[in-house]
Amino acid sequence: MTHSHFHIIFFFLAMLLLPPAAKSDPSGNAIAWKSLSTVQTAFGVTNFAWDGDSLCFSNEQHLVRFFQGRRKTDVNGTMLWLNAPPDGSVTGGNWRIAATDLDLLLLSVLPKEEGALKPMRVMLDPGHGGDDDGSSSKKPHVKEKDLTLAVALKLGARLSAAGLQVLYTRTNDVTLALDERSILARRNKADLFVSIHANYAPKSDASGVETYVLTPCGYSGTAEGSRVPGWQIGNRNDFHNTLLGFSIHSRLASIAEAPDRGLKRQSFSVLRETSCPAVLVEIGFLSNHSEAVKMTDAAWQEKCAATIGEGILTYAKKVDGLDKAVAAKRAHDAEASERWKLRLAAQAAKTVGPLSTNKSTRVQPALAIAAALPTNKAAVVRMELAAASITNTNTAPVVLSNLFEFYETGRTE
Repeated sequence: MTHSHFHIIFFFLAMLLLPPAAKSDPSGNAIAWKSLSTVQTAFGVTNFAWDGDSLCFSNEQHLVRFFQGRRKTDVNGTMLWLNAPPDGSVTGGNWRIAATDLDLLLLSVLPKEEGALKPMRVMLDPGHGGDDDGSSSKKPHVKEKDLTLAVALKLGARLSAAGLQVLYTRTNDVTLALDERSILARRNKADLFVSIHANYAPKSDASGVETYVLTPCGYSGTAEGSRVPGWQIGNRNDFHNTLLGFSIHSRLASIAEAPDRGLKRQSFSVLRETSCPAVLVEIGFLSNHSEAVKMTDAAWQEKCAATIGEGILTYAKKVDGLDKAVAAKRAHDAEASERWKLRLAAQAAKTVGPLSTNKSTRVQPALAIAAALPTNKAAVVRMELAAASITNTNTAPVVLSNLFEFYETGRTE
């Protein structure tokens, strides 16, 4: 069987035999799932605790709690939001989570040994500025653009003292469009991008800190009603985005009297159009009087800056290990994908026999495969094709280089 013959067969099998998307699939495409037993093995635990609402895995290193039908997850005391809610039932024996979420948990979130501090260029982005005040508080009187700049400058001083190179999108009260901030990060070849904001809500009792990273391709953001985006330039850093986001948020959430609203996912412009790992941090609510008072205190700003700085330094000590883990995962995925292709080709060859070399008749045998396959074999092929159709997170399409000119022109949404 020739290589071109296989591609024809694969295309028609995919069209004819792929099963309908799972009901919990946010993208309309097949989700690769991981079973409860697979999760146990991956976490290195031999048992789990189920209380009717949450499923807990724990050992000497970590404690992870999943909640039935919800994206909210507790990881070592820090709230994290999954890309898809767990599916199935623990008591029914078919509980499972999205493979993407398990990969991100294993490679980016759960504790890893720290290495030497890796030299990095960090771009700090104080939100808003100039004509754009952002949110504000009347009592005490404070504008978000001023608060974010104060914290960013304090953070930059700490990172510089620790040996990192610090860049800023702005150091004074100037107006910057969203795409200008991303362009600055790309042109200056930043290794990290950290955007600092203060929150606002219609209800004055809303409080706490939250950190955002880019939503992986094919999943909706954490906010209710979020659209499902396609692949975006920031998705090539999904694993690194998550490591940076969790390193910062797990520390920021520990600040006294700051409720943990979680590490969340959203397709914000400065996250999706920045080619380096990027996060957006919401340090508190200006719509909440007590938080607004706290955020205007210079000592609290120093504490906030120190906490975010600790997270960035932790990332800089773990990123080499993550690079190796991601490289190993890509190699494993490529090998598995090749095995799937070879198996499909072998099944097709056994079922249909040799293919004609006549170009005008190449399509007909491919169409015949679906009808020729026995029911049990068709089910196997459907499973193999569904797995082969998954686009792994943190993998850049080969056309990535073609996107840079588009992003430089400012024609993004």
